[in-house]
Amino acid sequence: MKKIYFAFLVLTFFTSCEKILIEKDSQVTPEANFKALWHTADEKYSFFKYKGIDWNEVYSRYYPQISENMTDEQLFDLLANMLNELKDGHVNLTSPFNISRYAFNYPNPENFNYRLLKDNYIGWDYNITGPLINAFIERDGHSIGYIYYGSFSRNVSSYNIDYVINRFWNTDGIILDMRSNGGGSVSNIRTIAGRFTDKRRLVYTSSLKNGPGHDDFGKPAAVYVNPLGSKHYVGKVMFLTNRGSFSATSFFSLIMKALPNVTQIGDTTGGGLGSPTGFELPNGWAYRFSCSKTLTPHGENFENGVPPDITVWMNPGHETEGIDDIMERAIEEIINP
Repeated sequence: MKKIYFAFLVLTFFTSCEKILIEKDSQVTPEANFKALWHTADEKYSFFKYKGIDWNEVYSRYYPQISENMTDEQLFDLLANMLNELKDGHVNLTSPFNISRYAFNYPNPENFNYRLLKDNYIGWDYNITGPLINAFIERDGHSIGYIYYGSFSRNVSSYNIDYVINRFWNTDGIILDMRSNGGGSVSNIRTIAGRFTDKRRLVYTSSLKNGPGHDDFGKPAAVYVNPLGSKHYVGKVMFLTNRGSFSATSFFSLIMKALPNVTQIGDTTGGGLGSPTGFELPNGWAYRFSCSKTLTPHGENFENGVPPDITVWMNPGHETEGIDDIMERAIEEIINP
């Protein structure tokens, strides 16, 4: 009897578990995933009003495409396409078989040629100080320091930046090149920027999305940059950007724009001033999008890109001759006050 009772309990246990799993899986339908994604974005995404996106209209176009018999790949493509209606580089959908991303379609040229830069401006015997490429440029009796930082994902130590600042202390100016820097760790922003400010300065404000309405944000938090290190370079700094300067580099651009000794030259950055937050669909797929907004101290929203003080694009004809028009303008701004 004990054996029969035990067998009955085991059978009941697994039958119950199977029922629970079936009931749970029945809720993880394409429609359930679609609605979960749409509603979460509707309440938490930051830039519907700024970008003029009618999210209800997006729902009306995509919802009829949902089918209970669609494959995971078809569901992924549908949800990814819907998310990409946000036109945001911080938007991703992640499944076990693919990761979606928004492809920007700018008419702008690249405005950066690393090989040209090495061949005609900094040479091949440059210093590599941590992630910072640095070299002297001599032009018409003037000495200019050049720094290239290619990714905020590469950690800059206090020693790295202090060494480079000391190396260029007696120059006529510094060119800080962050063209095609796609972003990374925000901790590196202050490490670098703190060496170019003479005092504590308000650089931007940031607000978190905190309600279901498209314009529901919390109280703006003021963000400051403070001097860091023993030396602060407050001479001329030419800060170079292009459309590939995204996310953390756009945040860095806001800081540099607030410093009186810095001039931004080149093209508008790629944007990305909303901090992304991650979520999960009922089926376990992960996704993220921007849940905050960042404004300049004057209230300007540069989510789509921080504009330069001086706009310069590389001329393709000049590029074939070994000339970087953005570098040339930066050099001119330093040697011709």
